[in-house]
Amino acid sequence: MNADGILSTFICVYLLISAVATPTLAVNLVTNHANSINASRYDLLVRSPCPADLETLVDRLLQDLPSYANRVIVRSHFSPNTNTRPGYALPQIILAGRPEFEPLPLNFEDALPDNASQVFITTLERQYRGGKRVEIQQYHWLFLTKTENGWELAKIVSRFGAVADVRPLLPPEDERSAIAEAIRLWLRDCRAK
Repeated sequence: MNADGILSTFICVYLLISAVATPTLAVNLVTNHANSINASRYDLLVRSPCPADLETLVDRLLQDLPSYANRVIVRSHFSPNTNTRPGYALPQIILAGRPEFEPLPLNFEDALPDNASQVFITTLERQYRGGKRVEIQQYHWLFLTKTENGWELAKIVSRFGAVADVRPLLPPEDERSAIAEAIRLWLRDCRAK
């Protein structure tokens, strides 16, 4: 096998693996493969450590959140316990942004850790209902705590729809939502890098 064949094989394997891990790395590798695949030269596989600063952490989280959430959605709909009807289009998270860091007074029954930091973010979800595309804005109130291992998601409260038509999710559903799971996975990966 010649050098181009080996490189092509490596790229295909890498793209398959990185589609599950971090799609941005796959794009960078394909873009720069003509010059070299040396990670130290292009810093493709080297990422800065997980930020200790909350605002920097959330900015990086929001860049990756749609892809993490979409992978969670796909995995949950194709698990053995799920009966997805044929032709059903899965919802997609297409944007995440607008972080707000100003805390609000708490009136929860649940106790939160003393060091919990509040962050408000929004996501835009695309769904298909009756053959028509519908985009729904979601509002998420995150409570992140800093531990000796890094940041962790302590609690999330989500609401869907326009501000005038907000319907809260039931609390047990919040903690297991695709966004909550995506944030937990992203924080785990961030700590691991």
